[in-house]
Amino acid sequence: MASRRLRIAATFTSTVAMVGAGLAVASVPAQAAPSFAPCAPAYPLTKVDNGSTVSNLTPGQSVTGLTSVDSGAPVQFTGTYVGTIDNGIADGLDMLVFDLKGPRLTNADGSVAAGNWAGISGSPIYDDATGDLVGSVSYGFTSALSPRAGVTPATYLYDLSAPGYSASATARSTVKASPREAAAIQRASDRPGALGVGRVLEPTKQVSGVNATVANKIAKKSRLLQKSPALAGGFRAGGGGGGSDVDYPIVPGGSIAVTAGTGTVTTGLVGTVTAVCGDQVYAFGHPGNFTGASTATFNGAQTVMIQEDGVMSPSFKIANIGRVKGVVTQDRLQGVVGTLGQAPTQVAQVTTTSTAPRLAAPKTSRTTVSDPAALPYTVASQVASDAITTLNQNAAGDALMSWTIRYTRARSAGVKTFKRTQRYATTSSLAETVSYDVASDVESLIDNGFEKVTVSAVDVSSAFQPTSKAVKPARAQQYTRGKWRWVGRHGVKAKRGSTIVLRARLSAADSDSTARPSFTRGVKYRVSKSARGTGKIVLTGHQTFSFDDLEELFFADEDMLKELLADEAEPPKNLTQLIEALGSVPRQDDLVGTFSYKNGGGKLESERTVRATSVVDGSLKVRVTFRR
Repeated sequence: MASRRLRIAATFTSTVAMVGAGLAVASVPAQAAPSFAPCAPAYPLTKVDNGSTVSNLTPGQSVTGLTSVDSGAPVQFTGTYVGTIDNGIADGLDMLVFDLKGPRLTNADGSVAAGNWAGISGSPIYDDATGDLVGSVSYGFTSALSPRAGVTPATYLYDLSAPGYSASATARSTVKASPREAAAIQRASDRPGALGVGRVLEPTKQVSGVNATVANKIAKKSRLLQKSPALAGGFRAGGGGGGSDVDYPIVPGGSIAVTAGTGTVTTGLVGTVTAVCGDQVYAFGHPGNFTGASTATFNGAQTVMIQEDGVMSPSFKIANIGRVKGVVTQDRLQGVVGTLGQAPTQVAQVTTTSTAPRLAAPKTSRTTVSDPAALPYTVASQVASDAITTLNQNAAGDALMSWTIRYTRARSAGVKTFKRTQRYATTSSLAETVSYDVASDVESLIDNGFEKVTVSAVDVSSAFQPTSKAVKPARAQQYTRGKWRWVGRHGVKAKRGSTIVLRARLSAADSDSTARPSFTRGVKYRVSKSARGTGKIVLTGHQTFSFDDLEELFFADEDMLKELLADEAEPPKNLTQLIEALGSVPRQDDLVGTFSYKNGGGKLESERTVRATSVVDGSLKVRVTFRR
């Protein structure tokens, strides 16, 4: 199958270095946090005649901040004002610059420890004289270790609760870019750009419940996640998963995660809480997914450690993500805002049930997904995780999988269901092999291009085996004169107008397969009374895709579906045809017999399909000679 580029749509992000989440372990003694109001008033800014904003801060002015460096309560750090970068965040949004010191930022002698880290963003800083909230630590200026930070003024964050911003969720792709623009945005992470004054430092992208390498590979294949660059890969391993129901508090300086899904596979962007005003939570001081209005959830989180780096990337926070605490309503340049206690209005439940020889009982995994763009990725990640954990290996294997997708259509009432079954066998990574088809079906429904589809549940049942059991048609037998007889190299002879009955002897497809020899059931082929010359019956297995092809098939577009149906088939023209195309994908444990020959009216061809014991690879040709 020809390689195709996945379609890309990216949101625009500031090219200033965004500091994601967390502090690293420091040799500076942690001090108890001073008493600051959780919803402190914003430190005043002044508008000048040309409309730009300037701070009332003076160089050297001292501030105190709160952040989380370990599993304890937030601790304090200090800072001094350096200056203001006009339009440093974006046009009309200035950036305050501070030098910081304190636990994990600097050592006791003043030297740099972890410096700013991914995950510190959102950490509040307060004016020492008034206690007003100056802003959130949100930006850095280098990937090297440095305690100098860019701060988003508090007034910008609080502005996100103004009536001018709609709290209702709109389309996920509020801000899109062309593929060329998306590539430029990606390059902006390594060089200064049109907005901002430094390098983009993303929040800590954290995944638990699945190997981060596997999750990143899956994420890069999703067309939907390419529209949300913050979730399109680059995940680090973190805590959560089975422990994601722990109720961590939402407090200024404490950790927070903006999550796409919570449960067995928990995926989120980990940062810091800036302020809590009643039920309104302000965090990050920069975009998360930059969707504008949002449907993502936010969770409490517990900092485990700050890992010092600064070689290939900034230092970063590692955290345990806990229970969902509310819904993000705004995801903008100035930060994210969410409502405590609010339940998401639209979620999808992913439930997978798996068996394996080593398990005494089936394993059930569950994840609740609040971001539709992350649903296919979550499904694939959870299936891959199941394959790895049930077999306790990431290697060859065999699987029989069935899935049911429940969804609603904008132009049709009621909940619909889509069901499919597939069998897999591989000598490489079973986890990666089995994860793509079901995810492809989910994404093809959501991103169908014809009408809005909302998926509410995905249920997957899998039976995993630790070795490949792939088979191939090795020989054929013909049922004639009351018994099964082996077909020789000259094929079979058949009377015109009669019926040929064949069965295939299946053997291990290769030296790695542990399949035992077996026979298919007998299949009948009718011979026309006007058959001429010779014909052939070709027995072909349906494992027609290599692993690389399956990766390309992940979230198949219309062109790929056209190839799956037939070279001459037309691509789907509406959602109904697309669903039919998805349902018509052949099973890989099918053995198809194609009988072709000539008669007086031209060429005749018929097909018969028989279900094999495992994935069928290869083919076998049987020559047919006609006689009177």
